[in-house]
Amino acid sequence: MKVVSVYELRKLPLREALRKLSEADWVLDEGAMFVPSEEFSRILQNSGSVHKKVAHQHRVVRA
Repeated sequence: MKVVSVYELRKLPLREALRKLSEADWVLDEGAMFVPSEEFSRILQNSGSVHKKVAHQHRVVRA
């Protein structure tokens, strides 16, 4: 049984993190719970493509 920590995965680029997940059986998350690596990789792939911080601010321009 191979376990990888979510903190360790956050330090890695997405491709390398997914590779490490494929080698592991379980992921230890922030709440000290074990999540199956297949489920965690699905979550990581879905959320990894979404920008969480907006790079630019929209301004309202009045005519």
